[in-house]
Amino acid sequence: MIFQKAKGIYIEGRKGMCKINPLKEYLSPKYVYIPLLQRACNLESQVKVGDEVKIGQVVATNQQQFNIRVHASVSGKITAIKKVWHSSGKMVDAIEIENDFKNQLAETIKEEKNVDSLTREQLINKMELAGLTGLGGAGFPTHIKYKTKAKINSVIINAVECEPYLTCDYHFIISYPEKLLKGATYLMRAAEANEVVIAYKIYNKQIREALQPFLPKYPNVKLFPVKNVYPAGWEKYIVEQITKKTYTGLPAEAGAIVNNSATAIAYADIVENNIPLIARPITITGEGITKPSTFFVPIGTKVSELVEMSGGYIKGLDPIKYHYIAGGPMTGKAIFIDDLVVNDTLGAVIVKPVIEGLYPECLGCGKCADVCPVYLTPTEIKKAMERKDIKLLGDLNSNKCIECGLCSYICPSHIEITEAVVKGKTMLRKGGQ
Repeated sequence: MIFQKAKGIYIEGRKGMCKINPLKEYLSPKYVYIPLLQRACNLESQVKVGDEVKIGQVVATNQQQFNIRVHASVSGKITAIKKVWHSSGKMVDAIEIENDFKNQLAETIKEEKNVDSLTREQLINKMELAGLTGLGGAGFPTHIKYKTKAKINSVIINAVECEPYLTCDYHFIISYPEKLLKGATYLMRAAEANEVVIAYKIYNKQIREALQPFLPKYPNVKLFPVKNVYPAGWEKYIVEQITKKTYTGLPAEAGAIVNNSATAIAYADIVENNIPLIARPITITGEGITKPSTFFVPIGTKVSELVEMSGGYIKGLDPIKYHYIAGGPMTGKAIFIDDLVVNDTLGAVIVKPVIEGLYPECLGCGKCADVCPVYLTPTEIKKAMERKDIKLLGDLNSNKCIECGLCSYICPSHIEITEAVVKGKTMLRKGGQ
């Protein structure tokens, strides 16, 4: 198949400030807050104030969309249903659980004695019951991907983590290398695929060194280093690099399923011990943090507690002038404060001093078009969006935007071009309504 490959550029990673500190576990916060929102799906609480819950117990569901299940991440008492800040930038309802520190497990959490004999259907069912989602930031229910009828040749594990500042995937892999290989192999079996390909940035030699001692036990797994460019972690970029094929809808069209490395690690616990998705790694970093760190925490942990455990904010800086980002600086969401909670898609919170002296006028330099990985002209799309010219938005292929953030990143005037292009993309989809 002939196609125009996505391009990438080098950008400063700024990961060193956090890489030097090992992964820290913080598994016993006094309270956790389980958001009643997953992606754009509202959840219905299955518990009420006063109920006692155990770790792994289902506390919220949405059976109308994707059959979502969300579980208690600590044991204790339901003390409130209250509003909390979410990584979406909104306040949402959440189930407040007061930790009893007894670590009582739900009866469903137990060792799986027949791992080798599990069928494809059983492996997919485990994903669904565990509420497994894409931990790379998309949050898409994993079991939906594996119910495809397409022939899958390769399960691709995305360990590229090309967003600047973020090290949560890196630290998780370094800490649990064989668990990654186990989880990836179970995913391969669930897809009835022939191989697992783990994609990582070529400069991340530590990932290769951590995995290599275990690789002889997993002959269907191979490593695939990618160039140190952005957005090398974009799903389509990885699929094109590995399979030499492209697609218009889903990777399954190219015979592949892509999962984040943290998702694969979580799946190992799901298969072997029936532990649902109740925790994840998260990076707290940026020039405003005293000791940037990566943590493994229960879902629902307050980010403000992790900031405090990272030494707090740099002394001498005015907290009012901090810029908070939920997620990576390229694709994340600007937020107001650190008083949000960890959900399944939140891989980082970045704290940076506010840039002074912005120049909001477009200079017409064309840098945004030069770096666009899918060959768009972002400033023209921005103009069409502002004029609400639906036909022109279509002619400019606005729908192909992957929301990578490069156009805003490269803009010398610091214009939020990505936000404008995304608005244009949405306007095109809705037909101007």
